[in-house]
Amino acid sequence: MSAYFIGNIPSPCKVKSQLKAVRTIPDMINPKTMSNIELSLLLPTYNEADIIEHALVAIETALSPDLCLKTEIIIVDDGTDALPDHVNRLKPKLKFADVIVLRNDPPLGKGKSLTAGFDKARGQISGFLDVDLSTPPRYIMDAVTQLLEDKCDVYIGSRRIQGSKVNREQFFLKDILGNVLGVIARKIIFSGMRSYRDTQCGFKFYKTPVAKLLYFELMANDGLNDLEVLIRANLLGYRVEEIGVQWEDLRESKRSLRRILWGELTAISKILIHYKIFPSTQLLNLKEISKRLTF
Repeated sequence: MSAYFIGNIPSPCKVKSQLKAVRTIPDMINPKTMSNIELSLLLPTYNEADIIEHALVAIETALSPDLCLKTEIIIVDDGTDALPDHVNRLKPKLKFADVIVLRNDPPLGKGKSLTAGFDKARGQISGFLDVDLSTPPRYIMDAVTQLLEDKCDVYIGSRRIQGSKVNREQFFLKDILGNVLGVIARKIIFSGMRSYRDTQCGFKFYKTPVAKLLYFELMANDGLNDLEVLIRANLLGYRVEEIGVQWEDLRESKRSLRRILWGELTAISKILIHYKIFPSTQLLNLKEISKRLTF
């Protein structure tokens, strides 16, 4: 395993002026250290044994036969149900290169679960989508193609730009919270840098070295890890492609509204302090982290 580096990070005093100008990724993927895995696909789950078979079969159908054979599925699970046993029974029927379950005990939250999953990823491309397939898996092929052809470093689905289609809205209070978060993100958190119309869509793909760095030791543990990851991508000058997707609220979140609200307020506070007040410090921290990571 060889270390990979982020490259020419801007000096702290020039962070704000160089955020849009610097792309900080050299050729980080070394073919000699790669496995034959092309795609590492993460599925965050929480007591989803009843829908995991449908999700895996739908994903298998959506991928080309060749890509399917080069895909590892990494299920990052915070639940306590029989999902691991169910997946083990399904594995012989599936065409993926591998299917593994990483069960957290105790639960870690979505952010740390994704961190653990990306840490295990072996493919050139890594990403995740919601296991209820609220964003259909047919978009995976385009994400992989764009990333492999070096057209972007990060590929994110969006429910709020041209080309998107929302078939069924989520619970209205969650919609209100989402709209408030969007305003805070665009007007405050992303001020002075690129902003995004939809930071929270559960469909995001990356070049794997990029994912390993962006998800390393996140401060936002639950839903707002997406926001923190995109701030880091901006700081590091990554090329982010925001694509309109079809989306439908197929399965109500198992997190209570109180937990969502408290978690997001806490995460926003941490993000504002660390990334808006001390952006140059965070940039230097990411540079040091990149020296320690291997791929």
